[in-house]
Amino acid sequence: MAQDKIRIAIVGGGRTGTPLLEDFLKRPFIEVVGLADADSDSQGAQTARANGIFYTENADVLAARGNDIDLIIEVSGDPSVTPALKDAFVAQDNRHTLIVHDLVARLIMSLSANSDTLLQTYHPGDQGIG
Repeated sequence: MAQDKIRIAIVGGGRTGTPLLEDFLKRPFIEVVGLADADSDSQGAQTARANGIFYTENADVLAARGNDIDLIIEVSGDPSVTPALKDAFVAQDNRHTLIVHDLVARLIMSLSANSDTLLQTYHPGDQGIG
């Protein structure tokens, strides 16, 4: 049977993660299964909780959910998060979940907004997989 929903978690509930979350909530083919943000008062954290979405301050908690997540979109701006997620996936033998980089998130947001240009980054130091 083909998968009819993509299960997504977002790491970072700020200027990039919140608009993604708000857009994903409108899409019937996306199930947002979690959001991690170190700031429990961030707009993303508030939006997640208001919509009954699992919230945690620690991205590692999302990694522990393993095969329940298809994509983790990592837009926290913290360079230590992606390597920590990768280490957690290796420890759990999770070969299912993909980690999506800020650049891909910006591409998704730009397409969703029908923009003629790529939206700006809020994490210029995020250069890819560490």
